[in-house]
Parts: sequence; structure tokens; C-alpha cells
Amino acid sequence: MSSEPIPAPAGAPLGSGAAPGSTVPAPVAEAPEESLWGQVWKRLRRHRLAVAGLVVFVLLVTASVAAPVLAPYNPDANDYTVQLQGPSRAHWLGTDDFGRDILSRILWGGRRSLSVGVVAVAIGLGLGLVVGAVSGYAGGWLDNLLMRIMDILLAFPSVLLAIAVMSILGRGLGKAMIAIGIVAIPHYARIVRASILSIRESDYVVAARAGGASHFRILTRHILPNAMAPIIVRATLGTSEAILEAAALGFLGLGVQPPDAEWGAMLARAQEYIRVAPHVTAFPGLMITLTVLCLNLFGDGLRDALDPRLKA
Repeated sequence: MSSEPIPAPAGAPLGSGAAPGSTVPAPVAEAPEESLWGQVWKRLRRHRLAVAGLVVFVLLVTASVAAPVLAPYNPDANDYTVQLQGPSRAHWLGTDDFGRDILSRILWGGRRSLSVGVVAVAIGLGLGLVVGAVSGYAGGWLDNLLMRIMDILLAFPSVLLAIAVMSILGRGLGKAMIAIGIVAIPHYARIVRASILSIRESDYVVAARAGGASHFRILTRHILPNAMAPIIVRATLGTSEAILEAAALGFLGLGVQPPDAEWGAMLARAQEYIRVAPHVTAFPGLMITLTVLCLNLFGDGLRDALDPRLKA
């Protein structure tokens, strides 16, 4: 009695050796690979302090943007009958030396303080990105020249350099934004340069260069997009630094001019009443502290989420 091989069912691959009536399992589709920013957001959500900082900061920004709706009083309206009044039902955070509602002035002042941080970082990041990209990609004498200029600027304390710039530009909120942005240029330039130096000899950059791509295309399409992680983290932390520097300039009378509200200017005006009415300095100082703390917590969490060593 001879044994013959059992033929495979129709549709089964040859050599499969499947028995009659058996089913062939369907191929399992691979799950799509998660994007880089999807992985970053997933890791960031596990950082509770960073998420809390982001939520509180968004609430502060929302309250400042909605100041025309939320503020119970005109922030510049004087009422000498309620000067230096403590927190009450009529004035939740009290009044200042002119009888102005502190809550209304904090809400309106937040619009200016937060806008200084955003605009100053935009100026510093934009110019620093150009300087750092040119320096890191070109190399040679141009790299040495640009970095020595940046080193000279970094040799001065930030607030002192901002005061020097404002002595040329003059007082005012817009000029304070420009001064703080100029002070921040060396910080962003050095980070961008360091990131580009670590990327410019990568295989995909060499392949793009061999393929005839222009220097501008290589820099904007292949290098900078892969160098953005540390730049984004620095911009987040730089926003808190810009807010602090704006408060310092306002405290010195170089930023927002009276009667406009701004947190640093409010502190400067209220310092002589700190013993008589401590609430006048406490609430603006608390807002500056809370804003800077939220941005620092979020920046630390974002740095950890973007760290490739923590992907596992």
C-alpha cells in the first residue's frame, strides 16, 4: 500500500502541506507607526506637572484675552474714596493708591506682560535662527566671527543689556519687546548652531547634497526640521525669562508707562505701600511667579518628552 501526498486545497501556497479542509490564516496588517509628535504628546501626558503647568498657563492667557469681558471695572478709573482698600466683595483683590481695582488691572496687565514674552521670543528666535543656521552650516571664518559677536553679547547680564538697548531706543512697551528680543538672540543662535553641527554630516544630508540640492533647500528642508526639538524647548523656557525681564524693566520704569497696567509696573508703583497695603504688591507678584512657574514646568516636561533617550 503506497502512501501518496495529500494535495493542498485550492488557493493554498505550494509546499504549505495544509490538510484538506484546513483554513489558512490571513496575514495580520501591521499597525501604522506613530508619528514623532504623537509620541511626544503621549510622553508629555505622563508628565503631570507639565500638563498642570500648561493648563494653568492656558487659563491665564484666556483670562487675559477676555479681560474686556471679565474685568469688573475700568482698569484706569480712579476712585479716591476707596484708596488702598483690602479685598472685599466689591473689589475682590482690593484697590491701589488711586482707588483702581487690582483685579481689573491684573487682567488687563496680563495682556501686556504675556504679549511681551511672546513677541520678544519671536524676535529673538527669528534672528537667532538665522544667525545660528548661517554660522553652523557655513563654518569657517564666518562661524568664528558670528559666534564671537554672540559671546560678547552673552558676557553682559540680560537685564543690564536690555537697559543699555532701551537707553538707545527709549521707553515704552514696544521698545521693551525689541530690547528683550535682542538680548535673547545669542541664546537661540548658539542652540541652533549646536544642533546644525550635529546634523549637517548625517547620511540624508550628504545624500541631498550629492543629489544636487541647493544649500538653502538642504538647510530648510533637511537640517532645520530635524533640529527643532531643543529650539522649541528653549523658546518655551525663554518666554518665562522674557516675562521676568519685562517685569524688571517695568519695575525700573522703562517698560509700560502710566497709567497703563502691567505686572512689573504695578509692583514698582506699589513698593512704597508694601507695609500699609501688602495686597497691592502681593497679587501682581503672585501672577508673575505663577506664570513663570507654569512655563518652567511645561518646558521641563517638554524637554523630557522630546529627549530621544526616553523613547523606551
